[in-house]
Amino acid sequence: MLTIKKVAVLPLVLVILILISACSGRNEVSDQITESASRSSNGETVDGQAVYPIQNGAELTYWLQSQTTLKPSVNDIPFYQEWQKRIGVPIRFSEVSATQAKESFSVMLASGNLPDIIEYNWLDGVSGGPEKALKDGYILRLNELIDRHAPNLKKYLQEHPDIDKLVKTDNGDYYAFPFLKEGGMTTQWAGPVLRKDWLQELNLEVPSTIDEWHQVLIAFKERKGVRAPLTFSSQTHALQGFLDGAFIGAFGVIRDFYHEDGKVLYGPLQPGYIQFLKTMNQWYEEGLLDPNFTQNDRKTQDANLMTGASGATVSSGANIDKWEAALRDGDPRATFVFAPYPVLQKGETPKFGQEAWLYGAEASAAISASSKHPELAVQVLDYAYGEEGYLLFNYGIEGQSFNWKGGKPELTELITSNPDNLSYLEALTLYTHTVNPGPYVESKELIGKLAVTNEDHNYDNWKTDNLKHVLPPVSITSEESNEFARIMSDVDTLVNEITLKVILGSEPADEAFRELTEKLESLGIRRALEIQQAAYDRFLNR
Repeated sequence: MLTIKKVAVLPLVLVILILISACSGRNEVSDQITESASRSSNGETVDGQAVYPIQNGAELTYWLQSQTTLKPSVNDIPFYQEWQKRIGVPIRFSEVSATQAKESFSVMLASGNLPDIIEYNWLDGVSGGPEKALKDGYILRLNELIDRHAPNLKKYLQEHPDIDKLVKTDNGDYYAFPFLKEGGMTTQWAGPVLRKDWLQELNLEVPSTIDEWHQVLIAFKERKGVRAPLTFSSQTHALQGFLDGAFIGAFGVIRDFYHEDGKVLYGPLQPGYIQFLKTMNQWYEEGLLDPNFTQNDRKTQDANLMTGASGATVSSGANIDKWEAALRDGDPRATFVFAPYPVLQKGETPKFGQEAWLYGAEASAAISASSKHPELAVQVLDYAYGEEGYLLFNYGIEGQSFNWKGGKPELTELITSNPDNLSYLEALTLYTHTVNPGPYVESKELIGKLAVTNEDHNYDNWKTDNLKHVLPPVSITSEESNEFARIMSDVDTLVNEITLKVILGSEPADEAFRELTEKLESLGIRRALEIQQAAYDRFLNR
């Protein structure tokens, strides 16, 4: 997700401390947390605050996706060992790989043999969404449980009403402990990038409009002899790299549902979509697009950028370091720069671009309706949303993966210069929950520290008005879900087909657009729009 900064080697100071011991450099908040943690209880709250470790807690079962390949199982990861020690509750984990998660999840639900806690995408990964999962009796409604046994999450949501609106159903039901973000680089991490050293060599400025990009790509092609000036991945859809708004957003649309002044629209129905495709067709005919874009996956994209076969793409900032490192073996001047999302007229604010909501639904933890210990499960999950849990999930263990410096947590050499030669990110996956989504609050400050933010790699260059237009995490009713899925399966297939025909020049653009709009109507796109409009209206009324 991010470009990782190179950290200077410091003298190794790794003093393993017991959490409840006194420590110079610890701030007052940490001292108070430690004092309360040392007063064990049965998991009930004291003066509205949760007290850990919980005494006499039963063993819980927990289903989730694998967190790292560095250890045989979750049980071997130091972070998860420390978490169980802190909460005082043993957890028996069942983990599956990301590629097997969807199938395994479906089999688990069908079997009826459910663990206490299930970490999954309950918003988008379940047919009918969380409302249907609640209605079908798979998971518990958490409102009363949160009110009585989750003071940390309850307080957080009360203090952040904008987030509170995102994490419940249209009926006001809480269904999971959410993966939350603090903004900044936790929500915005990708955009257009291109070779700055080539721009300097060719006496060109960083492009900000479609016309400027056109001229830059022509220069890369004709003056640098680059085979595929602009490359990208089409791993899931044609032009996958543009789905978040790069280039297509300049024409006022995206390839999805969005809204204008409260009215839900579908991008491929709008004239701007065919204008975008006409532009891509022109660039393809001129040899400015990667000729193999229909087959490219992310590995191909990496190879193009690391060998100089391409000079521009749309990417997460996390990839830049490896590209530059590979290129600098032969050219020490090789540098990428983050470019603004393109617009049509200079000075316009980009309408669309990659930017996530503060609620990341992909890894939220629900409690199964068959759990014999729902109160305990709530108390266990609530730990992450308190101040001590926030530190553990983001920074790890004091004295091991972080120390206090100037009243702020600072990562140690165990993370920044790992003695076992683990990379920065690999070490974080072992000693913290950072890098992986899950039921906690991701630290904006920490993610900002992990990212290189200099003149060239400036994440502010990717700012857009995206969240003013893209739909929030709305919920489709269980009655609508099957109908919507059926319509959109056919719609996606058609849009893929027409998109490729126009870009590759096998069908005239205007004729293709007429065909697209007519067939979309026959496939039921108006009904899909009605369903999304109703879902958006319900969201606004939460």
